[in-house]
Amino acid sequence: MLIGSWSGTAWTDDAVNGDFDDLRAVVAPLAELFREAGHCLYLVGGVVRNAHLAGEETTPDIDLTTDAPPDRIRDLVTGSADAVWLQGERFGTVGVRIGRHTFEITTHRSEAYFDDSRKPVVTFTKDLGEDLARRDFTVNAMAFDVVNGTLHDPFNGRVDLQARILRTPRTPEESFSDDPLRMLRAARFVAGYRLDPVPGLVEAARQLADRVAVVSTERVREELLRLLAVDDPRAGLDFLVEIGLLERILPEVATLDELSRQAAFNRVPIASGDPLDRLAVLLLDLGPVEAGGRVRALRFSRRETAIVKGLVEIVDRVYSGPPEGGWSDEEVRRMAFNAGELLDRALDLAVAVGADTGGLITAVGELRGVGELEDLGPALDGGQVMAVLDLVDGPEVGEALAWLTDLRLREGRLSVEEAETLLTDWWGSR
Repeated sequence: MLIGSWSGTAWTDDAVNGDFDDLRAVVAPLAELFREAGHCLYLVGGVVRNAHLAGEETTPDIDLTTDAPPDRIRDLVTGSADAVWLQGERFGTVGVRIGRHTFEITTHRSEAYFDDSRKPVVTFTKDLGEDLARRDFTVNAMAFDVVNGTLHDPFNGRVDLQARILRTPRTPEESFSDDPLRMLRAARFVAGYRLDPVPGLVEAARQLADRVAVVSTERVREELLRLLAVDDPRAGLDFLVEIGLLERILPEVATLDELSRQAAFNRVPIASGDPLDRLAVLLLDLGPVEAGGRVRALRFSRRETAIVKGLVEIVDRVYSGPPEGGWSDEEVRRMAFNAGELLDRALDLAVAVGADTGGLITAVGELRGVGELEDLGPALDGGQVMAVLDLVDGPEVGEALAWLTDLRLREGRLSVEEAETLLTDWWGSR
């Protein structure tokens, strides 16, 4: 039950203002600029939603909306902010930094995807109601006037938030057609805020799941990472299965048998909160090659792809159990060599998801303690190899360096003299 005075779509009461006291203080310099220029300025979206949720922290990034056009926003903030970003100006957004806070100020707008276009068509408006109507869910379709302390909530998002309901401002068919990424975002809200979809939302998403093809892979990837970053993503992953979207985003996981897929889902919240770690354990059953292919298909960077693939490879190796006779020094050195900087991260992940390390952690610690996991490359460099074997630069030098690397992993640390002797003997008998 909301307590306060209701006028049209605007709430003004002490409880509402108390939720926003700190935010109003942060935004005050901008609010005064816009007020003096005759423009409105509203907190909007997640920052308003989180202000109503006990225990939710306000992020340093704050979203605002205004009736001022983009060029007017730019003129108002230039000279008053510590930094201004104009990359999004043509879409109506100007970025501003004041002190430790970053603001994105966006002109009231509406946007929609048409046909098979991957870019939404954006139109500006002076009507706050139109702007809120185009938001993804009612819990995000609230705006707080930072000048007069009025909460604008035309779609009862505050009520839905208190009732833990996930609902779209317009029909779900309209909302998901306008921006199909909202179907994936719905999974994050189901998992992160424990919201229950209203009747009709799931069916609309199921019918429109194919529409996600018009959304850029990059946007899909980022929204997937946001889902994996919530405390427990499993309800959201189950939602993606229910609406048929998982098969379009992670088809290899979707085609696992139900028990294996659920086991993969159950591993996710056990892993660290790093979304790449969680993606790795979600893809664990695919193996490193297939997992790497899926991550590349989602257009992760080379570094991110290498991280996920490497984590899958090491955790999968640990899951396979120690070789007969336990983890030898050579096995540990080879694992460390292949893992590089991912070794400890992968071992922590393996332990977290319940793999039996079989003494591997102890073995790693012992070898590391005596320096055996440092400098795992060859004991000689290319110049030394050429001098010892009387070679010129060419493929034979690379062959010798590869043999020396393998020798280091087999035998452990060697002095330069030992390496030269063994190399000479091997080269003469090869």
